[in-house]
Amino acid sequence: MAEPGETKVFLMENAVTEIYTHVEKELTSDSVNGSNTAFAVTTAPVNITGLSASAEAQYVNASLEYFRKDVLVFYRKDGADSVVDTTSNVVTISGTIVTFASAPTTTEADNVVVSYSHTKSIRSDEIVNMTIGGGGRPLEFVTVQGGDKIRIEKSQEQKTVSLEVLSVDGGFVHFVNGLEVQETIAGASSGSDILKGTVGAQTRIARTIITKIDDPETDNDRMEMFFNVVGVSDEGAAPSDGYFSETTGFECAPQDYQRLTRLVGQG
Repeated sequence: MAEPGETKVFLMENAVTEIYTHVEKELTSDSVNGSNTAFAVTTAPVNITGLSASAEAQYVNASLEYFRKDVLVFYRKDGADSVVDTTSNVVTISGTIVTFASAPTTTEADNVVVSYSHTKSIRSDEIVNMTIGGGGRPLEFVTVQGGDKIRIEKSQEQKTVSLEVLSVDGGFVHFVNGLEVQETIAGASSGSDILKGTVGAQTRIARTIITKIDDPETDNDRMEMFFNVVGVSDEGAAPSDGYFSETTGFECAPQDYQRLTRLVGQG
């Protein structure tokens, strides 16, 4: 049995990577009128963190700082989005319905907007390496008269994740090319065949990539979470004395990357 303690090393042999279809800021179908507490989205959000049996909204502390879980809920007022304070107004999710403990008022919001993920695909048995990069927060120092240096903080850069994978079946190229089209055709005596194809320059689908790493000694978990990513590169290598591999790159905005760590039994 694992005992609470500090994790010194996270081993990637204990990792699993899941890729979901991502929905970015969907406008719910119900109106804000001061009495409505239930708001519907098109597809049921799924539990991507595994922290509970059902999907959970973000956590917000007393200082209105937040981190993401499975679903990110916003109030949209006059075209501007603000993260819902789930400490003062608890949000629960069941199926396609997002429910507030207290009805949002028309002063708070014109609409409720939701970002979430659905349709899981586990790709761990294809991934041999993951490289995380980007997200830098550059500084510039400008010298002014008198010799003083003024610090200028620039915008945080986009986050990148690169996956080196075994190139099996259709591989990962469709994340860059766009839509993958599937056709079932009559085969030989063994039954029907499935034909999959992807043509470049088609519309790409946003994804959520979650890598979960478990420490079996302590049960501590780390999750590398990339929301609303799109594939930006896919390069293959097929040496004659080796195996076919691909390196696929994804990018997301800095606010769509999160590292979530669970320290078991230490609260």
